[in-house]
Amino acid sequence: MTRIVSPLSSRALRNGLFAIAGAVALMAFVSSASAAVQFGVRCQSSFQDTWAPTIDVDTACSDFISEIQPSDPVDFYFNLHGAELAFYSGQAAETCNSCGGVDSVDFFFMMTHGTIANNNVDFAGYAMWDDSCSGTNPPGCIAWTPNMRLGDSGQQLKALATFSCDTFENSDGNFWNRWSKAFSGGLKVGVGGEALLYTGNDSQAATNFASYMLGNTTIGSSWLEGVYYANNSNTPTVANTGSNSSNCWSRQGVTLGNVISESVLRDSQIGYVCWTNWN
Repeated sequence: MTRIVSPLSSRALRNGLFAIAGAVALMAFVSSASAAVQFGVRCQSSFQDTWAPTIDVDTACSDFISEIQPSDPVDFYFNLHGAELAFYSGQAAETCNSCGGVDSVDFFFMMTHGTIANNNVDFAGYAMWDDSCSGTNPPGCIAWTPNMRLGDSGQQLKALATFSCDTFENSDGNFWNRWSKAFSGGLKVGVGGEALLYTGNDSQAATNFASYMLGNTTIGSSWLEGVYYANNSNTPTVANTGSNSSNCWSRQGVTLGNVISESVLRDSQIGYVCWTNWN
């Protein structure tokens, strides 16, 4: 998958750094039973006026849905045309299920290009289809993480999974700057790419990710194993928050079966952020 490096005109919101840690493999299997998890899926292969390179993600997204749907409801499968506001805190589309809002489901899965802004490393972003948005000039509409507060409204998103390059970059020490506002809404677990993720064999990655989760492997381990073993050049990452170090690593063992019942941490309740990379 091609890396996008994007300019940015708005300023980042800076927050105090919390303790950070990472780099062990998660292999926990946790037994649990719960109500069905509501899924939403949004994926984008081509981009208006070719402002970003075309990628082939439609098959992978369809295969992910085919694997999940027999067990858990998939409320929508949309592209990313005009989708920016569906990610942003306080916007009506954010909690609107028929609009594909990120906070209108329990689990949000997305495939598109990802980026870190080239003039502000505190912004990670996801490429929308549109050539421009929110008054910005072309090329490229991008939904930026500091404008998100995930899990705080509507259905209250519990898990975010994004097959997108760079957005979970953490080696530069700026992960929490990029993600603090988004996670502070109560998001329980996020999975993504620490650097590059490749669309070669992405259908296998998406299918195995879903299959492992349904088999009661932890969400984090499902992502790391599914994405890495589909292509050993991939750099999958799982990240989450906790009240302290021990609590954070314990919460990284959340499964699809207990992600709804897992306690919510918001704002000052968060004392630690932890992540695991495979690369």
